[in-house]
Amino acid sequence: MSLFAMIVISSCDKNDDDNGDTLTNTISAKWEITDSNSAYASFEFNKDGNYIVIENETINKSYVTGKSKSSLFQNGKSLGTGNIATRSASAESNLSPIHYGTYKIEENRIILTGFGVIDVISITTEEFTFSFILEATGAKGVYVASKAKEPISASNRTDMFCRTWKAQKLSIDESLVPDVEKTYFINEFGENWKAGLEKSANEERVGTIVLFSKAGTYLVLYTDGEAGLSEWRWTNKEEKALYYSWDNWEDDWENNIVQINKLSDSTLEIQEEFWIYEFVLAK
Repeated sequence: MSLFAMIVISSCDKNDDDNGDTLTNTISAKWEITDSNSAYASFEFNKDGNYIVIENETINKSYVTGKSKSSLFQNGKSLGTGNIATRSASAESNLSPIHYGTYKIEENRIILTGFGVIDVISITTEEFTFSFILEATGAKGVYVASKAKEPISASNRTDMFCRTWKAQKLSIDESLVPDVEKTYFINEFGENWKAGLEKSANEERVGTIVLFSKAGTYLVLYTDGEAGLSEWRWTNKEEKALYYSWDNWEDDWENNIVQINKLSDSTLEIQEEFWIYEFVLAK
């Protein structure tokens, strides 16, 4: 309801609006389905109005193996170690079971745009019971979910960081590029390699969506419509750098560290090796 709504709106409508706000605050978490045989493993919502639904196949097959990272480019140009905005070469196992989009609340109904409709049966801060109708087939089921533990401690920086971000610009800190990489880029792009590389990177990755949550979820939605699911943690109490893992923390995740150069309510700048990613809050 708009803040500028006319004063003649009835008290019943205001209660509905309050109920919607309460439901938004309550469901803003990751909810894990308690039945291991369920078609879905989890439903996750954030206050930016985005949902992530993971099919059970993802749990059964594990997350992306992360053993062989692809490059920033789809044609396979190597950039050394994996990048925070790239997907694993072995990501096929976790692409299709990830469903991402926006949601809206109408009374006790949560509409997952392009995916399905949830009818809330009951919800507390720890348990969520609901029915779900899959839009594509009309299949309906009833599910009981428990709120997942949130390994990311609450703080002002965590609250600012755990949002949905859209890649706006990629740039290179030339002073940090290893000589061997620089030689490769010169061979590919010529003496003006930096401009050529940045142009290619921006054409490929600007518009990519990334989402971080307090449940430790790190989702990347690529411009080609594919998705990658990972996990993240702060590296220290200063909350100025983070680990991420494509392999359920079984890979060499300690080498997957990125620095946060800038963070505000609406902008984010992340640096990994010589790459600098600028994000704005996704609308």
